[in-house]
Amino acid sequence: MDCSKSTAPLWVAVSGVIGCWLVVLASLPGTSLTAAEPKRLTTDGRGKFSPVFIDETALVYVDFVKPVLFQIQQMTWADGHVEPFHSDAKAPEMEPAFSADGRYCAFVQTRGALSLALVIRDRQKNQDAAIPPAAGFAGYRSPTFSPDGKQVVYSFAEKGRQSLFSVDIQAQNRRRLTDHVGIDNWPMFSPDGKKILFGSTRDGNFEIYTMDADGENIKQLTHSPFQDLRPRYSPDGRQIVFTSNRDGNYEIYTMHTDGSQLRRITNHPERDDYATWHPAGDSIVLVSERAGRHDLYYLPIAE
Repeated sequence: MDCSKSTAPLWVAVSGVIGCWLVVLASLPGTSLTAAEPKRLTTDGRGKFSPVFIDETALVYVDFVKPVLFQIQQMTWADGHVEPFHSDAKAPEMEPAFSADGRYCAFVQTRGALSLALVIRDRQKNQDAAIPPAAGFAGYRSPTFSPDGKQVVYSFAEKGRQSLFSVDIQAQNRRRLTDHVGIDNWPMFSPDGKKILFGSTRDGNFEIYTMDADGENIKQLTHSPFQDLRPRYSPDGRQIVFTSNRDGNYEIYTMHTDGSQLRRITNHPERDDYATWHPAGDSIVLVSERAGRHDLYYLPIAE
């Protein structure tokens, strides 16, 4: 890892570079130094979740701007400026995802009490395609784009199980990808589009799995009696970052894409969660409850 090329924003660059070298030192054989302390990006302490980069210039995340109102916010990476992502949003929105070219955004939108719709927005034309809420409490969750931007895969509860489905960019031609008792959630395509990473309770608790993009050849990557949550491929497809409570509380871990080389990269008595990769693949942003508040933090990662 080249610390001279840190992707930390300028306003956290000094401490970020120091942290980078601490992480590298911690990864050397024979050292017992713990991972570097993440750098705090926000200080308002409001509830936050689902951070994701649009590109190297902008990070978006969901923020509880009021106790019962959550909103997608956009942070300019260079200076930390934050503003609403959809200034004209008329309903709470969450779980944003973006196509690789940034043209399309998918997100979950609240439409009435306990009713969730999936919206796919063409940001160039400012046009929406949407799957409206199903009858009763049946929400669409965790949308993700295929690398070519032609498909959106999401999680949906139907017939007593929560499965993964795909639609095209017009929210048409729905196809079921998984059909197993339990909950399948947090899908993500591999960078080459050949695999889908996801979490599932099909063995009794949340574990991490992969499958082919058509839903075939499901393979279990983690085997833990605890909860392994929210897996995300690194931009180069070589690593997976995820949340787990396997060491007593929720921390951030990485592993290789075959499930080997498991490594804990945070170590704090409060919860660390919702890790997302910087597009350069050398760092993550996470949500942490350290200091008793919910804020975003930046952490460089050494391979």
